Amino acid sequence: MVELEPKVKGILVSSVFIRSCGARSEAASRVLVLLSRLSLYLPSSCTSLHLHAHYYLWLWLQLHLLPPAECYFSPRTAHINPLRLGSPRRLGGRGSSQSPRMDSAIGAAKWVLGKALAPVTDGLLESWAASAQLDRNINALKMELLYAHGMLENAQGRGIHGVALKELLRQLEQLAYGADDVLDELEYFRIQDALKGTFHAANVNAVGSVQGLRINVEHTARHVASKLKCLPCFGAVSRGGDQENDGSRLHLCVRRGISSSPPTPASKGVVKKVDGRCMPKVISSARNTAHTFGKHFPCYSPISVHGDDALETPEVMFDRVQMSTTMMDMVVQLKEVCAKVSIILNLDLFGSSRSHTQEIAINRSKTTSEITEPKLYGRDDQKKKIIEGIVSGDYCPDQLNVLPFFGPGGIGKTTFTQHICQEVNSHFQASIWICVSLDFSADRLAQEIVNKIGGEEGKTSAEELIPQRLKAKRFLLVLDDVWTYREDEWDKLIAILRKVESKGNLIIVTTRIPKVAQMVRTTNCELKLERLDDASTMRFFKACVFGNKQQPWKEHPELSETGHEVVRHLKGSPLATKTVGRLLRNQLTLEHWRKVLQSKEWELQTGENDIMPALKLSYDYLPFHLKQLFVYCALFPEDYEFDSKELVQLWIGLGILYPCDQNRRIEDVGLDHLRELVNYGFFKKDKKKKDGRYFYVIHDLFHELATKVSSYECVSICSSNVRSVHISPSVRHLSIIVNFKDVNDRMTLDEYKKDLKALSKRLKVENLRTLMLFGRYHGSFAKTFGDLFRKAKSLRTIFLSGASYPTENILHNFSETIHLRYLRIEPRDWRCNIELPSTLFRFYHLEIINIEKWNGPVSIRQITSLVKLRHFLVPENMPQVHSDISEVGKLKLLSQLRRFEVGKEINGFELSQLEQLTELGGSLSIYNLEKVKEKGAQGKEIRPIHRNYLSELTLEWGVNRSNKFPTREENVLENLIPHSELRDLCIRGHGGTSCPTWLGENIFVKNLESLHLDDVSWKTFPPLGEFWSVDKPRDECKSCSISSPSFQNNIHEKKGFNNLKRLVFVNIPKLTKWAGNQTCGLFSRLEVLIIEDCPELIELPFSCSACSQPEQEGGNMTCFPKLRELKIVRCPNLRTMPPIPWTHDPCSIEIAQTGTKFVNLTYAERKYGKPGLCLEIWAADGTDSLFWSEFDFFNLSHLKELTITNCPPLPLDKIQMLTSLQHLNIRGCSSIVMSPIRGESHVLYQVPVEELSISQSGASGKELTQLLCHFPKLTGLHIVFCEKITELGVSEQQSGAQQQQTAEGGLLLLPTQLQKLILQHCRQLRILPNSGGDNNEAAGGLQRLHSLREVSSENCPNLLSSYSGSSSCFPFPAFLQKLKLSNLEELHLALTNLANLDELHLSDMKDLTNLSIRSSPKLHTLNIQNSSGVLSVSICNLLSTSLTTLVIEGSREVEPIPGEALLLLTSLQVLEFLSCDKLQSLPAGLHTLSYINYLCIYGCPSLQSLPKEGLPRSLQRLRILGCSMKSLPKDSLPSTLKQLLISSCSELELLPTFSDGASLQKLEIWNCPAIKSVPKDALPSSLQELVIRMCPGIKSFPEDRLQKFLRVLDVSDDNSEELKRQCRRLTGTIPIIRA
Repeated sequence: MVELEPKVKGILVSSVFIRSCGARSEAASRVLVLLSRLSLYLPSSCTSLHLHAHYYLWLWLQLHLLPPAECYFSPRTAHINPLRLGSPRRLGGRGSSQSPRMDSAIGAAKWVLGKALAPVTDGLLESWAASAQLDRNINALKMELLYAHGMLENAQGRGIHGVALKELLRQLEQLAYGADDVLDELEYFRIQDALKGTFHAANVNAVGSVQGLRINVEHTARHVASKLKCLPCFGAVSRGGDQENDGSRLHLCVRRGISSSPPTPASKGVVKKVDGRCMPKVISSARNTAHTFGKHFPCYSPISVHGDDALETPEVMFDRVQMSTTMMDMVVQLKEVCAKVSIILNLDLFGSSRSHTQEIAINRSKTTSEITEPKLYGRDDQKKKIIEGIVSGDYCPDQLNVLPFFGPGGIGKTTFTQHICQEVNSHFQASIWICVSLDFSADRLAQEIVNKIGGEEGKTSAEELIPQRLKAKRFLLVLDDVWTYREDEWDKLIAILRKVESKGNLIIVTTRIPKVAQMVRTTNCELKLERLDDASTMRFFKACVFGNKQQPWKEHPELSETGHEVVRHLKGSPLATKTVGRLLRNQLTLEHWRKVLQSKEWELQTGENDIMPALKLSYDYLPFHLKQLFVYCALFPEDYEFDSKELVQLWIGLGILYPCDQNRRIEDVGLDHLRELVNYGFFKKDKKKKDGRYFYVIHDLFHELATKVSSYECVSICSSNVRSVHISPSVRHLSIIVNFKDVNDRMTLDEYKKDLKALSKRLKVENLRTLMLFGRYHGSFAKTFGDLFRKAKSLRTIFLSGASYPTENILHNFSETIHLRYLRIEPRDWRCNIELPSTLFRFYHLEIINIEKWNGPVSIRQITSLVKLRHFLVPENMPQVHSDISEVGKLKLLSQLRRFEVGKEINGFELSQLEQLTELGGSLSIYNLEKVKEKGAQGKEIRPIHRNYLSELTLEWGVNRSNKFPTREENVLENLIPHSELRDLCIRGHGGTSCPTWLGENIFVKNLESLHLDDVSWKTFPPLGEFWSVDKPRDECKSCSISSPSFQNNIHEKKGFNNLKRLVFVNIPKLTKWAGNQTCGLFSRLEVLIIEDCPELIELPFSCSACSQPEQEGGNMTCFPKLRELKIVRCPNLRTMPPIPWTHDPCSIEIAQTGTKFVNLTYAERKYGKPGLCLEIWAADGTDSLFWSEFDFFNLSHLKELTITNCPPLPLDKIQMLTSLQHLNIRGCSSIVMSPIRGESHVLYQVPVEELSISQSGASGKELTQLLCHFPKLTGLHIVFCEKITELGVSEQQSGAQQQQTAEGGLLLLPTQLQKLILQHCRQLRILPNSGGDNNEAAGGLQRLHSLREVSSENCPNLLSSYSGSSSCFPFPAFLQKLKLSNLEELHLALTNLANLDELHLSDMKDLTNLSIRSSPKLHTLNIQNSSGVLSVSICNLLSTSLTTLVIEGSREVEPIPGEALLLLTSLQVLEFLSCDKLQSLPAGLHTLSYINYLCIYGCPSLQSLPKEGLPRSLQRLRILGCSMKSLPKDSLPSTLKQLLISSCSELELLPTFSDGASLQKLEIWNCPAIKSVPKDALPSSLQELVIRMCPGIKSFPEDRLQKFLRVLDVSDDNSEELKRQCRRLTGTIPIIRA
C-alpha cells in the first residue's frame, strides 16, 4: 500500500466515513467537520492521532448507526477530493456519482433523519466539549459542594429560623444529593475502568493525548447514538437495545465478543425483523469493511457483534457526555442556591450570637421543690428504699455524698425527687433546690446556693459564704435536671461544699444522661427510674382523666376498651399519660377517644409540659453526628433488638459514619458513637437470656421521637399507618413492615396490596437510598413491591428481613443499583434456599454483604471485584465460604476473614494474600500452614498478620499430615508475629520443638486474654510456670521453661500475660508437670482453665508453696482468685484437684477420665428448667468416706440440684449444709447417708429438698426412711430399681428415732406431705394393706397421704398384691387425681374409692375384664396401652357421662373396644387408636357419637378403609397416619371437619373429596408417594391452609381453585420442582406461600 501523507490519511478516513454513512445525517457530517478542524491544530508529532480518532468514530458508527441496506457503501469504493473537505455536502469527486434510485433513498433518509435529529443537531459540538471538559466539571462541582458545606458548617449550632431559608436549605440538600449521586457514579465507573483496563471515566489528561482523544470521540459518537435510538432502523441495534430511556446516565451494554473471522457468504442479503423494526445485514458488511480497512491502523482491533449467540449479563455503561453535562448544570444550580442561602444566613447570623444550646437553656422553665403531683404512682417501693437509706445513713456514710436519679425525659425524676425531699427534709437543717438545666457553672451554682440559704449581702465571695452560713448544718442539695458533666466545674463545686464541716450531707442529682449519673455518684448507689408498669400507668391514667372517681369504668363502660388500648400505647411514661389525660378528660365520648388513639394525638402536642417536646429536648442536645445515627433507627420496628456490629455496619452502609482519626477503623468509631448514645440514654443495653450476648433497644417513646424528627427523610410504613402517614417529597429512606395479621386472610392481603400500590403516587421511588422490608411474610407482596420499586436505582442500603424470593423479584432493575453499599438478606426460614443475585459482584461500591442467616449455597465468583468490601458476613457454620475466596488480597478493605487455607489451590491462596488486608480485624483462622513454602519460612512472606485490628488468631498445621518438618515449621511460626494487642491466640498442630520467642522469651503479645495450645510437642513453653515433659512415654521427666533469666525477669517484673483470662491445653502428650511456683501473679485474672488429652500429666499448679499469701477461701486456689470455669478431661494420671467448688460464687467445673476418685463430675448452671446450680458426681469404684473431703460444702450453699452416682454414704452434717438444695438424685449407692454424730439430734439436720430420686440403690427401706425425715418439704419421690425396698407404708408425725424403730427391713415409710410418687422396676415392692385397726401405725396402704395427687407405677408387678380379692380395702387415697399403672400381676383392680380421679393410664395389663372403677364425674381421660382384652361394657357404662378422652395404644385385639361399649361413652370428645396392628375396622356405630371432635388413627396397617356409614358428624380434626387404605370413600367425611392430616399412607392414591357445604380449613398430605393429582373437589371453598410435603408424584394444582380461597400454601419439602414453580407463580395471590 502506498504510504500517504499523514493529513491525507486523515482526509481519506474522513471521506470514507462520510461515504460509508451515506446521507445518514447531517450530524455525522458535522462530526466529520469537527474532527477535521481539530486535526488542523495538531502538531506534526501527533500525525496518527487524528487517523485513530477518525477511524474509531467511523468504525463505531458503522456498528451503531446502521443505515438501510440499500444505503450502505463500502469504504473500498470511496474516492474523495481532499480539496473540498470543508463542504461535506459536495463530497464525491471522481467515481462518486449516485444512481437516481440511491439519490431518492438518500433523500428519504435525509428527510427522516432531519426530522429525528432536529432537536440534537445543534448539540454535537457541545457534546464534544462536554466529554472533553468532564474533569474540569468534576473539580467545579466539588468546589461548589465544599463551599456549601463550609457555609453550613459555619452556621451550624445557631438558632436559625425562617420558612424561606428552610425551603432554600431543602433545595440545597436536594442538589447535594444529586451531586453525590453523580460523583458516586463517576467513582463507580472509574473502579470499573481499573478492573476492566478501560478509560471511559478516566481523566483524559492523565492517560495521554491519543487515548484522551479516542475517549472523547467514542463518547461523543455514543451520545449521538443515544439520541437516535428512537428511530426504527437504529433502535433495534443501538447499544442498550430496547432498554427504557428514563433520563438516567446509566445504560445497559452487552460486551461484544472479539473475533477476526470474516463474514460468511450465507449472511449476505438477509434482513431480520426485531419487534417490527428492520435490522439489515449491514452489521456483517460493516464488520467486513472494518476488518479490511482498519487493519492498517495501530488502534485497530477486530470486532464481532453477536446476533443469536448467548450474551453475557448486561453491565452498566458510562455516558461521559451526559455525566459532564449534568455536572455543568449542577454547578450552575448550586451557585445560584448557595448565593441566596449565603445572603440570608449572613443577615440571620448578624443578629444572632447565641447557640442553639444556649437558647434551649434560656427557654427551659425552672423547677422547684414544691410538689406538683400530689400522689406518686408506681414508685412506692423505690421511694421507701431511698427514704430508708437516707434516714439510716446508708446513702450518707461520708461527709459529702452524691446520689443520682436518672432516666429519660418525662419519666418522673423531678416529681419523684420532690416527694423524697418532702419526706426527708426534717432530717436536714438546710434544704436547697436548684434547677441546673444546660448551664452547669460552678460559680453560678454557688451563687444560687448562697441566695437560697439567705443572709446579709456583702462583698464576700460565694465560695466563702457557703461554709460560713451552713457552718455545722447538715444539708440536702438537689441539683435538678443536670445535662452536662464538666469535670473541672464539678470538682470546683464539690470542693466548695466539702468545706462544710458537718457530716451526712447529701446531694441528689437528677439527669437524663446515664453517663452523668455514673460520673457524679460517690457510692455504688444510684437509681434508674424505669417506665411504670401497666397497672400503675392505668391508675395514673384514670386519675388524669377522671380525677378522684373510684369506679370510672362503671360510669363509662363504653370507654374501657379504648382506654386500656391507649394505656398500652403510652408505654409507662408518666408525662405521656398526663398529656393524653388532658386530651381525653374534656370529652368523654367514644368517638373522641378513638380519634385520639388512632392519630396518637398526644405525640402531636407541642406544649412545654407535653411528652414529645420533653423528649425532643434530649434529641436537640445531642451532637449532630449522633442525631444522624439515631434518627435512621426509626426505620426499624419498635422494640427491635440491635446487635452492636449490626448497627455500626448499617451506619457504614448509610454513609453517615466518618472516621475522625486516620489511625482508627471506622468500625471502632461507630462503636464509640453507640456507647455515647447509650450514655445519653437513647439506647438501652441489655443481655439476652439465651446466649448471654448483649443487644441494644431504643428506649420506649424515643422510637416515636425518631420517627417524628426524621420524617422529612425517613418513613416507616405498616398496615396501620399506610394511608395516614405523611410522606415528604424529600423522603429517601423507606421501610415497610408486614405483620402476620396483614396476611391473615385474603381480604386483608388485598387491602394492604392496594394501599402499597397507591404509594407510587405519593413516593418518589427514584430518590430512595434505603429500602428495608420486615416481616416473615412480606414475600407475599413481592409482585407489588416489584412494581413499586421498578425505578429504585439509587439505593445504597437494602435490608430484606424474612425474604423468600430472589432479589430481582422486587427490584427489577437491581443490576443498575450501582450505588449499593449495604446488602443484608435474611431468609424467612431454613427452607428458603435463595441465591445471591448474579450481578452482585458488579456493585463496586458495596461495603457490607450480610448473609449470616443464609441457608443455601453461597457463590463467591468475582467477589474480588468488590474493591470497597469491608464486611462479608456468612453463617457461623459456614466459615469455608471465606476460605473459598481466591486472591483475597484484592479486597484491601476487608475487615474480617474468618478462615484462610494456605495452598487450597495452586494460585490465589498464598499466605502473602493477607499482606494487602490492612483493615483486617475480628477473628482470623489460618489453616494448612504446612503448605507454606521453604522461602516463606524466611519471614517476609509471612508477616501479613501483623495487623492492629485482629482480636482472634488461629494458626493451624494439618493435624493428620503424614510428615512434619520441625525446623521449617518452627521458622514459620517464629515469623508469624501478630500485633501486640491480640486478645485470643490458638496454635494447633505445630510440629516445631519450641515456643516462638514472641510468645516466650521475648513476649510480644502481652495483652493476650486467651491462649489455646493444641497438639504441640514443645520443649519450651510460654512463661506460665514450670513445665516438665518426657521425650517418650514412661521416660523420666525433664524440666523445661524453668530457670531462664528472661523467664525469671518476666515473673519478677510482672511482664507476663497479665490480662490472661482463658487458658487451654489440648493434646500435649509429653507434658508431665505444670508447677505453680513463683507464678501467682500470672493468673490473677484467669477465669477459664481447660486441659484435655494430656495422658502423662501428673501435676497442676493448684498448690502454691512459694506463695506468701495467707490461705483464703479456696485453700490452694489462691493463685487463681478469679477462676470461674475449670475443665479437665482425659488426663488419666492426674490425681490432684482443687476443692470443689473452690469459691462461693457461681462457677463451672467438668472433670472426667482422670486419675482422681471421679469418673465424671460436672458443676454448672442448669441448662433446662428453672435456673440454679447443679452438681453431678459419679464416683469411681472403691471410694471411701474420705471421698467427701474433696468437696467444700460451705461453698455449695446455693446448690439447687445434687446428683450422686456410685458414691459412699453422704454424711448428714454435710448434707445439712446444702441449705438451698431442692432436688436430690441418688444412683447406684449401696447405702445413702451416714449416721449422725453420736449425741446429736436428728432435728438439727433439716434440708429443703422438694424432690428426691433414688435409683439402683442397695439402700434398705429403713435407711431411706431415715433420710426422708430430714426433708420436711419433700413433695415428690421417685424410686427406680431398688430391690431392697419391699414394702410401702405411711409415717406418722414422730421423731426420726421413732420412725427408725418403726421402719424395719425393707419397709419404707412415706412422709404425709408427699404429693407425687413414681415407682419403677421394683419387682418385690408392695403396698401394705389396711389391717382394719389402728395398732399398726405403718399399715393402712397409702390412705393417710392426704396430699398425694399423682401415682405412677411401672413394672412393679406386686404393688397391689396385698389387695387381691379385697373389695373393701383400697390402696390409694381418695384424693388421688392421676394414676398410672403398668405391668401388674394382680388382675383385680378395685379403684372404686377414687372419687377425684381425672386421669387413668393402664399399660401392659394382662386382662382388662377385672378392672373395677367407680362411676366418677371427674374421670375424663382413659389411656390403655399394650394390654390384652377389650374394654368391657360395664366399665364404659360407668364412664359414660364423664369420659372425654380415650386412647387405645398397642392393642393386640382385632376389636379393642366393642361397638356397643363405645356407644355408651356419650361424652367422648377425643378418640385415638395408636399402633393397633390387628385393627381392621373402626367400631360399629362410631358415626352416631355426637360429641367426638378429634379422631386419630396411627400405625394401624390392617385398617383398609373408613366406615361406609361415615364418621361422627361432630368431628373437627382427623389424623390418619401409617395406614394401608388406598382411598377414602367419596364424600364420607363429615361436613363439620376442619382439619385433616394424611401421612405415610404409601398405598393411598386418591384424596378424599368434599361437598360444597364442607367446613375444611386445613389439609395436610405428608409422604404419600402414590398420590399423583389433587382434584378440584378435594379442595373445598372453605379451605384456608394446604400443606403438601414429600409427595413427588403431585405435579400441579388446580390454580383457579386455590386463588379463590386459600390463605396458606406450603409445598416446601421434597416435592416436585414443577409443583414448586407453579406455587411460586401464585405469590401475591395467596397470602402465605412456602415453596
